[in-house]
Amino acid sequence: MDAELLVTAQTNHQIDVVGPPFGSYSHQRRAGQGYDLQAFVIDWEANQAHCPQGQTSVTWTPGRDVSGDSVVRIRFDAVICRACSVRQACTRAKAAPRQLTVRPQVFHEAIQTARQRQETAEFKAEYARRAGIEGTHTQAIRRCSIRQCRYSGQAKTHLQHLLTAMALNVVRLGEWWLSTPPAKTRRSPFADLGVDVA
Repeated sequence: MDAELLVTAQTNHQIDVVGPPFGSYSHQRRAGQGYDLQAFVIDWEANQAHCPQGQTSVTWTPGRDVSGDSVVRIRFDAVICRACSVRQACTRAKAAPRQLTVRPQVFHEAIQTARQRQETAEFKAEYARRAGIEGTHTQAIRRCSIRQCRYSGQAKTHLQHLLTAMALNVVRLGEWWLSTPPAKTRRSPFADLGVDVA
């Protein structure tokens, strides 16, 4: 999920979207060491950021990224960055100072909150319920061709959905009575290929 989906679902529809957010692409985050974006404190009112060593940014420039989305580019002082004792943990640049690129405040805070929530046990338990929902959708599509409505009009379509739900309940009840084991999760041939290579 991206930050825009998180924000618009909440503000426009009052829906809390549960799912894994886009991860950070920084080399520090991928390597699991060094100072990634979460190590910096952003003061939105003062238009400044503070690094883990206590230094304050010197520029705050609104702009757009390659996709056309609004971003803010935050830059630290070049002289101070070059002399920093932990520079290697912060940036790979030879001479340039550390620069952060963040989305506007509402989007930035939404994605950071989602990333923190993803690490909790409550999130894992809630997200696990999605497997059952996805299984129900798959069963409705495969057995009852739910993607295509046989009738026109909202009332008839609603009736078809109700009858489909009832049919799925009868099928599941029958499988439960017969002690039919649940089907194994299907793996794509590509996923199997990855397992064989590794």
